[in-house]
Amino acid sequence: MLRLGWQVMRGLLGQVVDLARVRRALWIAGAVAAAVLGALVALHLVNGWAGTGSLRPGLVVAAVTASVFLLVYACCPTAREVGPELRINGRQVRPNTALAVRWEVRPYLDRVRRPVHPEHREAILNDVPLLQRGLVRRLTRLAPLLLAVAIGAAVVLTTGRAQVFAVLWPFVYLFTLPDMVLRIGRSERARRDALATPPAAPEQRPQWRRDPSGSKLGLPGE
Repeated sequence: MLRLGWQVMRGLLGQVVDLARVRRALWIAGAVAAAVLGALVALHLVNGWAGTGSLRPGLVVAAVTASVFLLVYACCPTAREVGPELRINGRQVRPNTALAVRWEVRPYLDRVRRPVHPEHREAILNDVPLLQRGLVRRLTRLAPLLLAVAIGAAVVLTTGRAQVFAVLWPFVYLFTLPDMVLRIGRSERARRDALATPPAAPEQRPQWRRDPSGSKLGLPGE
């Protein structure tokens, strides 16, 4: 599932992320990181904050600079803008952020593979692409952010100025990243199973009630 999820994620990146915005975010993050690098080196020369020795100061400064780079990149918008067909009254509607799927679709996203019922086929084919886009978008934002915080926590941990349990939480959240890739893989498995399932017969498809329920009072002229 990890391999399948990774393949789907790579295929959807171009639809979710705008390459022009990514390049701009890289330039901004690089400029900020370069300025921070110069400030850190100057500060170390003044008071030796990065530690002693020939190797440790360089590693600490490089780690903090990388953390700043990733943090600034995560704060820059990189999502692709949607077209006017996905706007209501001028406000943008983002189907790629709809992470919730219908109740009848959720069992097919579990670890255990389930055969697709024909009456659930259309719901799976409709909801899974939205779920996949939302997960890919969340991964592109969370991955650099969590890596930045984890690198910063590792630097603080090596200095001995904080307790171990106080800075462990970023590393715990890092495990959510492969879990999201797994969810993408399971959703793709469900989508392929739905494509291989024949459509439901017309009498099996869920339909809305045409006649109102409850009391029916006749109006004048009826």
